[in-house]
Amino acid sequence: MPTYLFDTDILIDFFKKRPYAQTLVTKLSSQGRLAASIITVAELRAGWSEPQAQFFLPRLYKLLTIHSLTNEIAEHAGKLRQEYKHKGITLPALDTLIAATALLDDCQLVTRNLKDYPHPDLSHYPVETIDSTT
Repeated sequence: MPTYLFDTDILIDFFKKRPYAQTLVTKLSSQGRLAASIITVAELRAGWSEPQAQFFLPRLYKLLTIHSLTNEIAEHAGKLRQEYKHKGITLPALDTLIAATALLDDCQLVTRNLKDYPHPDLSHYPVETIDSTT
């Protein structure tokens, strides 16, 4: 059974009740396990007021398994950033930690932000966002 690691962008849209994200989460929940990085939890919480956090965080924890950071993930993320830096590409540290989590925990990454995740070994779930701007 596959594990789908959700990036922050998709979960923001899910909690804003954007139809494509609602449909995607429902579909993937019937096909595998849903997960997110602890980094995503921090990014989501940063965008929520206290009342929103009190409402959404319990739902987030019920919906997804949260993957913690490990030494191995941190080291792999550092290696990825270094490899891309040598190519003249600066990748965001938080996104690189999420990518390393997906790679090492054998997850398929669910994101709209493909430019932040150029790693050839990283499996992406195709996201259709026809209504993502509404």
